[in-house]
Amino acid sequence: MCTPIHVCSLRLNTEPMYFKLRIPEPCHEDWSQMTLSEQGRFCSSCEKEVIDFTQLTRKQIADKVQSGGQLCGRYRKDQLDTTYFIPEEKSPFKHLGIAAAFTSLLALCEPVLGQENNSKSNTELITQENQITTVDTINNYIFSGIILAEDSLPLPGANIHLKDSSIGAIADFDGHFSISIPSEYFKESRKLLITFLGYEDKEVLLSANMPKMNIILKEDPSMMELGVVVVGQTIEVKKTKKPRSKHQ
Repeated sequence: MCTPIHVCSLRLNTEPMYFKLRIPEPCHEDWSQMTLSEQGRFCSSCEKEVIDFTQLTRKQIADKVQSGGQLCGRYRKDQLDTTYFIPEEKSPFKHLGIAAAFTSLLALCEPVLGQENNSKSNTELITQENQITTVDTINNYIFSGIILAEDSLPLPGANIHLKDSSIGAIADFDGHFSISIPSEYFKESRKLLITFLGYEDKEVLLSANMPKMNIILKEDPSMMELGVVVVGQTIEVKKTKKPRSKHQ
């Protein structure tokens, strides 16, 4: 159950404000067991909507926090290490000396961007649907499919990479992808590696006449952490004027 967390803001001047998010205590709520909602999932324990922040930009997260109220959200670890920015004209603490607010954020953290992924890959031969692989005019094999989570939601931005090569593709907003593999590469390597933040890697064995792929990724519990996120130490940064030269 989420509890209100004290949010402290220190105003030093009239310049823009910056803040970070942190998790002081872990939480044991299971994201996968929550029911789907418009902006993410609904937690029956907290009786609140848990917003999925994992695909939001820094500005969008700052706007959500700035809107006030109690927010519950699902975050990646790199988002917790990020410094967020609130423009001076929009600062909710603009006319306060020392301001305090109460915000409760439920965070489900995924791996830091660029962090080494130690999860094991699963190898799978896909044999679904009836759309077969095509060969284009320059003898490239074209494979297509969709990347989904276990709850059948698409995973936009998932990486599809032909192992031992520089050939790859990225899933679109709906999880769909298409990858073109030259015949000389296809003879040497017949495995696709599918990766997505917070999910176990999966390897897919390819064949020349295989159907359109329907690839399901499993969440990696070892790479996630659930807890209350505190919006802490929001500080306005004072700009200093550059000293003028004596010769000016």
